[in-house]
Amino acid sequence: MGDDNVRRKLAWKMDKTYMVRRGAMSKLAADAGLYAGQLPIIAYVNHHPGCTQKELADWLGVSAASVALSTKRLQKQGLIDKSVDETNLRRNMLSVTEKGREVAFNHRRNAGVFDDRMLEGVTDEELETLSRVMDKMLANMQGGSTAAPDYRPMQEMDARIRQREEKK
Repeated sequence: MGDDNVRRKLAWKMDKTYMVRRGAMSKLAADAGLYAGQLPIIAYVNHHPGCTQKELADWLGVSAASVALSTKRLQKQGLIDKSVDETNLRRNMLSVTEKGREVAFNHRRNAGVFDDRMLEGVTDEELETLSRVMDKMLANMQGGSTAAPDYRPMQEMDARIRQREEKK
């Protein structure tokens, strides 16, 4: 199975990387007036206008109650809107406001700057290797599931950032 000491050091490095990145993302989110987990919510709703809280909860892998609380906060901040589905009055449909799009856009751009700095000096080949290794690790932690997460909402936001930057 390999050197136990190397495995432990790798786990510690992954923990430290997670903590440092999470701390930086939390600060960037706070600077933008967001809580750390709100950007993925806005990105998903922006990519899936009219989605329900249940669809969002399923994508995030969290409880419906957690999503209800988060969306209530976002609505209070004027970042998303909730409307009742006319065909099923028990369902709330979500959409992102213009203010929500701007806040999320600016936060994601700043997060991209941090990520670029984090990956400075890492070659494309090293990134590909790391990506493949992380895919294997995720599959191991998910009981062998190799289903890739849906990154499209964040990728769409990144593409819009690049388009805006190119226009400048």
